[in-house]
Amino acid sequence: MTKFDLVTELFPDVPYMKLGQAQKLRELIIAEGAEDIIEVGFYQGKSSSYIAAILEDQGKGHLSTFDKSSAQNHSPNIENLLEKTGLGHRVTPYYCKRSYTWELQRLISADERPQFDFCYFDGGHTWDTSGFGVILIDMLLRPGGVILLDDMDWSISKSPHYKKNPKLSKQYDQDEQDAAPVRLIWDTILPHFGYEQVAEYPSEGWGLARKPL
Repeated sequence: MTKFDLVTELFPDVPYMKLGQAQKLRELIIAEGAEDIIEVGFYQGKSSSYIAAILEDQGKGHLSTFDKSSAQNHSPNIENLLEKTGLGHRVTPYYCKRSYTWELQRLISADERPQFDFCYFDGGHTWDTSGFGVILIDMLLRPGGVILLDDMDWSISKSPHYKKNPKLSKQYDQDEQDAAPVRLIWDTILPHFGYEQVAEYPSEGWGLARKPL
């Protein structure tokens, strides 16, 4: 059994990545020949486990993945998933006290700044957090590397989390609540930096863009 199939078998009810998304992600990672991968937003670690499994099945590569410190409190959490699959050696989880943007700054400011081939970006979704996050990711991507944006059409007004917590929405103007911030990033920030919009995958809610050489 491949490690990819093992993740599928062991964690059918763990959110959020579905099998069809994981299969598409595998296709993209293999097509890109990606070995150094960065992920923003791992939640319980299912997407991270799939990425690690894809790398393990190829016998190469490593994932650096980021989420809030509170992610450790999930049951199961990313460490449980990686331990159960034996994939911990393929993944470095970063737990962020306040924001993943500061953890990315630490990578950018390191004596030897890491560079990545591929980014799976599924963090924050609001304009200020995700917009700035994508700019920081750009500083860590190799020329010709790709960024895969998740939740292209997410909005505050449609979000179940914000609907359950309506007080959170009041800090935003109505047009910001109705906007799709990730799509705005796709339409404005990435073209500004010269990215090629490679493809959209509507069934997965994804957009793939390539950094210029």
